[in-house]
Amino acid sequence: MIGKWHLGHHGSYHPNFRGFDYYFGIPYSHDMGCTDTPGYNHPPCPACPRGDRPSRNLERDCYSDVALPLYENLNIVEQPVNLSSLAQKYAEKATQFIQHASTSGRPFLLYVGLAHMHVPLARTQLSAETWGRRPYAAGLREMDSLVGQIKDKVDRTAKNNTFLWFTGDNGPWAQKCELAGSVGPFTGLWQTHQGGSPAKQTTWEGGHRVPALAYWPGRVPSNVTSTALLSVLDIFPTVVALAGAQLPRGRHFDGLDASEVLFGRAQSGHRVLFHPNSGAAGEDGALQTVRLGHYKAFYITGGAKACDGSVGPERHHEPPLIFNLEDDAAEALPLERGSAEYRRALPKVREALAGVLRDIADDNISRADYTQDPSVTPCCNPRRAACRCQTV
Repeated sequence: MIGKWHLGHHGSYHPNFRGFDYYFGIPYSHDMGCTDTPGYNHPPCPACPRGDRPSRNLERDCYSDVALPLYENLNIVEQPVNLSSLAQKYAEKATQFIQHASTSGRPFLLYVGLAHMHVPLARTQLSAETWGRRPYAAGLREMDSLVGQIKDKVDRTAKNNTFLWFTGDNGPWAQKCELAGSVGPFTGLWQTHQGGSPAKQTTWEGGHRVPALAYWPGRVPSNVTSTALLSVLDIFPTVVALAGAQLPRGRHFDGLDASEVLFGRAQSGHRVLFHPNSGAAGEDGALQTVRLGHYKAFYITGGAKACDGSVGPERHHEPPLIFNLEDDAAEALPLERGSAEYRRALPKVREALAGVLRDIADDNISRADYTQDPSVTPCCNPRRAACRCQTV
């Protein structure tokens, strides 16, 4: 595995103890600590302290109590990490891993968790192609180059039997303004009229609908767009199926094998997806929205912090707001509650919701302990300010 890892570095949650033979990256998001090269953020965050200073400015949500560590397996090889050269390090490690696997003749799984396009956007060493571009556009170009290097290595070493899957994890973080990207046509107009942002941290389409690209010459059709409803939860069962392996017994997986969709042999994915609250409104993790085919039902709505600092009020809906995404991708007008279409859709939505809740109740639920212990803060050299070291 190469890149960011949101489970952190603590004990059994480290990638080397979660099934990965090799790890190179930051064990959380790269805005969850300080560096000497802070990059572009809104508002800007300071570099790591050089002496005794307050550990965190809560008003600006800047973390300076932990110098971002770069791990190679269990060892910290650079702290604080240099964000300006991180993308190239990832590209080098990824291509080396692919070359080694190809030379050995062993099948491999490489998961690359990019820092792009999350803030802070790195202040890269500008090339002729990126000179004069705005930070977000320059970051996109750098990400494109990084992914291109990985694809080129695959094409040279294992083109015919290697599957590449590229996707994101959420929409733009609106409060970061021009550093956040665009929601495109998924503008969540109903929510914007109520206030706040319908992007990241919400269950509006602009918050969690993301592009995905699949590449496998001779297997995945080229220049084809699918409207199948898929989820990142499908990656695991799909990869397991393609490898000819079996999912563990006695456990329930929310994802499905999407290989038929990827190979162009089917256009149907999930019939039902549920979306828990992810920060804007409601109880953390509580079910908020149900997707049923092209219908989407909101039981709770709320807007995340927008660029201007405004937020939208939390509102509960019973019966739910239902949008027909086939006709209204911008989620501007919910179906009229008295309309024939609403009356047809509502019983199906409620049946789907009951099924989801029953599935959750019957599943084996694990509860991870994410307790923070200052004594295990990653530090390569505690005798130096901001735990400074560099071996790469």
